Amino acid sequence: MKRLVVALLFVLIPTALFAQVVDRDVLVAPNGTLYTIESVPNDGSVQGDIQQFLRLTVQSAGSTSQTLVPESTSMSGVHWRPALAYDSDSSTLFVFWLHMPNAMSSELLLAAYTNGQWQKALSIDNQPYRLRFNLQVGITRKISQLQADGTSMDVPMLMIHAIWWEETGYGELARYAVFDVVDGQISALELHNLDDFAPSPTHLLPNEVSADFNPEILRHPAFADSGTPDSIDVIYGDMYMKDVVRVRVKPIEANGRIHIPIGAHPGGPRMMAPVAFSDAWTGSISTIAAPHDDGLLFYNTTAGAVNYIVYSNGSWSAVKSVPLSQKLSADAAVAALSRMMSQ
Repeated sequence: MKRLVVALLFVLIPTALFAQVVDRDVLVAPNGTLYTIESVPNDGSVQGDIQQFLRLTVQSAGSTSQTLVPESTSMSGVHWRPALAYDSDSSTLFVFWLHMPNAMSSELLLAAYTNGQWQKALSIDNQPYRLRFNLQVGITRKISQLQADGTSMDVPMLMIHAIWWEETGYGELARYAVFDVVDGQISALELHNLDDFAPSPTHLLPNEVSADFNPEILRHPAFADSGTPDSIDVIYGDMYMKDVVRVRVKPIEANGRIHIPIGAHPGGPRMMAPVAFSDAWTGSISTIAAPHDDGLLFYNTTAGAVNYIVYSNGSWSAVKSVPLSQKLSADAAVAALSRMMSQ
């Protein structure tokens, strides 16, 4: 019976997830080229066993072109939640996305686009019977390099960080991958649970939450500026402890190898989740971090409003809303919330 329940859970989850997500990402390269990657339903232009595929639009110098990510038109299932990163030294665009070959599994894929040509996609994480979603990508441009005398110094290196939420039949958690890029090529990869970097809880039992607590607010890991060029902060939820955790991830290079020393630097604070949060937020939940303290703002955009909740001075606010109109777009509302958190 347990196996049947688990299988049914995986069958039901994807439809709900697709309904929640605005499935595109946008990036402006230093040369002014605008890249837009989006997941679109199969309109009959690709093979019939593909439900959604990826289309890249490139706008540069007054011209617009489109191309399809090859693996998204040849591998059956759903290709969705794309995210972009760019290496200006090699003029290479990286496309990360999630591929669901069936309702019970997914994998993280990476493809590179250079000079109008696609390189063969790499499968980054493809363990079966796991659902991956809420993918985000961040970049740092320096790495701490260990010197012969035992000291360290920052040297230039493009590092791409990917985070996502993962569910199995036995639990759910936030995951992390880091890649270094040399001459437009991925040359190293590390995979971790984000809990590997988190400080230990100060209490043994989970925080008590309301009976109608909506745990969706914990399932959306996000990046925040760490204030240093060789590290990046990640904010994510601990589903068991009912905590929101902020950790600083700092890869290092030693003996020619990129790795992340577990326990070599302190994790960020653990914050009790908003225990009374029960709003039925739909759509992707995003995070704004205050640059001057541990303040956080989680927001969710609907057709009529941007809804948000704020963590400040050790406690969470009630859920508030900014109504949208013809004079106030969702982007303008989010920009206003960002300014509020910066003050």
